[in-house]
Amino acid sequence: GFSIAELLTAAGNHVEKTNIVNDRGIHICKSMVAWQKWGNGMTPESTGTKGDHLVGALYVEFDKHYKEEIASLEAGGLSRKAAEEQAPSIREAREMLRRWEAGDPETVKLWETMNHWVYEGFDQTYRKLGVGFDKIYYESETYLLGKEEVLRGVQEGIFYRKEDGSVWADMTGAGLDHKLL
Repeated sequence: GFSIAELLTAAGNHVEKTNIVNDRGIHICKSMVAWQKWGNGMTPESTGTKGDHLVGALYVEFDKHYKEEIASLEAGGLSRKAAEEQAPSIREAREMLRRWEAGDPETVKLWETMNHWVYEGFDQTYRKLGVGFDKIYYESETYLLGKEEVLRGVQEGIFYRKEDGSVWADMTGAGLDHKLL
C-alpha cells in the first residue's frame, strides 16, 4: 500500500496515507489470556523480543493450548463445534473481551500495556522500511460508532440479523455474497 501511495504521489496525485489498526477484539484477548496464563510476566525488554513479535508468539501459544483443549473435549465425546465453543481458553478470551468492552480497569490496563508493545514493534518496522502515515486510525476508537451504524442499519432493514444474533449485509446485488458485519 505504501509503495502504491508513493507511485501515485510521484505521478502528481494527492494521497492520504492511512493505517487502520485492528487493536481490539477476540484476537487481542487471546494474546492477553496467554500472557496471563503462560507469559510468566514476560515483556519485550525481559525477553529481548520486539513487542509485536512477543504478542504474536503469545497468540500462537494461546492457539496451541486451545487446540489441545479441543482435542481433549472431542476425545471426551463432544462434537468438534461443541468442543470449539466450550474449550476453557476461548471462554476466558470471550469473557475478557466482555470485560474490556465494559471498561474493566484491570483488563483495559493489560490491553493498553500489550498494545503499547505491539505499536512499538510496528513503529520499529515502519522506521526500518521508511514507511509513514498521514493518519492512523485505531479500531478501539471507532468501533462503537460502527456498531451504532450497524444497529441503525438493522432497524432500517438495510442489514439483517440471523438466528444466532449476528448481523449481515446482503451484497448479492453487487455481485458479492452475504457479508458478516
